[in-house]
Amino acid sequence: MDLQEFTDITLAVLEDQGTEGYAPTIIAGDTVQVIQGIPSEVDPREALQEMVLRLGLEQSDFFFGVRSGPEEVTTGFHTAVGTRFRRISRMQKGFMVSEQNTCPWWTLDRGRDQ
Repeated sequence: MDLQEFTDITLAVLEDQGTEGYAPTIIAGDTVQVIQGIPSEVDPREALQEMVLRLGLEQSDFFFGVRSGPEEVTTGFHTAVGTRFRRISRMQKGFMVSEQNTCPWWTLDRGRDQ
């Protein structure tokens, strides 16, 4: 799987279920981790990164998806040398996918020479 395939799978979920209930998701190898039960006062982007740290995946390859705005989900592919991102935004009719060069809320790559 690559980031485009993961984003397409996420997009299919969003088209079926919408963005509001999308739970942060991590796929590392054959393991799928969906983060449920996040308190409303906790930002899902922070919860995702905390789970990555708890699972010890900082230096691993993994895909992730997380609601990053009211009508937006960010997907990404993280490796030991950096992270690539895509943004899925709800439009009036359907969704739009755009590539992001950086992601201001993603802190796992900070301090790294890329």
